Amino acid sequence: MKIKQLLLFIFIGNLIITNSTLAQSFQTGAGLRFGGLSNGLTIKHFISKVSALEGILSFGHKNSIVTGLYEIHTPVDHSSLFSLFYGVGGHIVFFRDGGSYYYNNNHLYAATTVSGIDAILGLNYTFKQAHVNVGMDFKPFIDFYNASIFYFDGGVSVRYTF
Repeated sequence: MKIKQLLLFIFIGNLIITNSTLAQSFQTGAGLRFGGLSNGLTIKHFISKVSALEGILSFGHKNSIVTGLYEIHTPVDHSSLFSLFYGVGGHIVFFRDGGSYYYNNNHLYAATTVSGIDAILGLNYTFKQAHVNVGMDFKPFIDFYNASIFYFDGGVSVRYTF
């Protein structure tokens, strides 16, 4: 058991040291996100060398979604151009048509707004000369309404970086 704890400590320490010596390749990026359940606008802004805030304004089937995420970025290739990222956040969904929402012909919601929590895991690559960042992510989320409803989503983001 102590060997596992020591290995975990060494692994986490290595991530912290690596993350503190490598910076992201851009400060802010804004663009489009194409997802499985919704498409929209995305903006990502780094608040430190390894952490970023991402905002997503997306539009789905009879809804608009505002999502905020806190993300940690870990360089994959020691150049800061290619990174793995993960994070958590929350969202608020605004439904149209008087608050009724149907999915696969099932009536799920009878509210005008629903909130929930999000997780995200993905990969980013930045084309530094072109000022373009491309990201691919897996973003599961839970809506809280009467009972919790779990969804899987994924997407591809293309951002102009500055």
